[in-house]
Amino acid sequence: MEDLILKYRGFMKQLKIGFFVNPVSGVGGPLGLKGSDSENIWSYINSVSELSSFHRTSDMLDRIDSKIFDKFTLITSSGYLGEYVIKDKNYDYDIVYTPEINQTTKNDTVNLLHKFIEHNVDLILYAGGDGTSVVVQSVIKDTIPVIAIPVGVKMYSGIFPLSPIHSANIFNEYINSSNREYILREISDLDDTLISEGQPGTKFTGYLKTPLNTNLDSTLQESKGGSIASEKDELENLIEDFNDKYDMDSVYLMGPGSTINSITTSRNLPGTLLGFDILHKNKIIKNDCSENDIFKYINHHKNNIYLVVTIIGNQGFLFGRGNQQISPRILDLIDNNNILIYATKSKLDSLESDILIDIGNRDTNNRFGKYINVISGYKFSELKKCKSVYF
Repeated sequence: MEDLILKYRGFMKQLKIGFFVNPVSGVGGPLGLKGSDSENIWSYINSVSELSSFHRTSDMLDRIDSKIFDKFTLITSSGYLGEYVIKDKNYDYDIVYTPEINQTTKNDTVNLLHKFIEHNVDLILYAGGDGTSVVVQSVIKDTIPVIAIPVGVKMYSGIFPLSPIHSANIFNEYINSSNREYILREISDLDDTLISEGQPGTKFTGYLKTPLNTNLDSTLQESKGGSIASEKDELENLIEDFNDKYDMDSVYLMGPGSTINSITTSRNLPGTLLGFDILHKNKIIKNDCSENDIFKYINHHKNNIYLVVTIIGNQGFLFGRGNQQISPRILDLIDNNNILIYATKSKLDSLESDILIDIGNRDTNNRFGKYINVISGYKFSELKKCKSVYF
């Protein structure tokens, strides 16, 4: 009966929420890595306090309604895997696992998930990306509902809310609900086989169960969509448009994805499928750049700078998924008119929502306004609705 807490109204059981943060999730984005799963990922971290995983998770936790604090307790790990981000907040929590070292690994996540199962948690609240979600699914399958906090590099899976703020809203509704319903959402990760063939494709790895949310302002994102045959024909028009606009004296930051990669390779240049390349005078000055590479280059060159990017099919994300090399300080150096957004008509038609921005910086988000121009053909563009999902 230890987990039965009588309330003044309703005599409701206090919910047990398994909580953890993958601290290294998202580290690979600004570095130009394709994820944060490498064994030496901790060697890239200079200051733990600067990890975006902690900041984004903290933003989510700060938006949980204080009126529901007495309705749940967090079951978590000591150290960076959980306690680090909640110890200064007003949550009740119990430590059920202690990693051997601070620099946690996948094995620590697996061990903690098994502790959640042993303690019969009602829901798991976790912060991570696609790789983290694959680990969660491999242990719990669809037996325990989850709410994800998007802090990773790619986040192609359909389990993620649009932003950490949306995660908080979904959590608030879940805790307050007396009749809870759930939905299965796809988990996917990059497919190395497709990448080797020049397509940034994903592979399905299973399902996770998440609360069925009734608040239309706090929705889950769609899974990433792939290219279709007819879309390949449309790419030729985008390539022609870029070549018509191309100025030899300007610098172009060529972004990730098959759309932009097709434009780069059409000029007989070795583009990076899932990274940023710096293009100048029809030469790749630097391949697969990190955020710091890009910032240093454009900060010391007076050339006209263009940023060439696409949106993620189905999801509609322009910034904040898979292209975290473009930070607020880089966008501050680029004129809005020099941001070239290319997307085929097929991709635009596949969108389930407006074009989305998840930068995490209010001033940067506000500069885009409510509409954004997307080039969808040769000398043809469409004005699309745009919204920030972080604030």
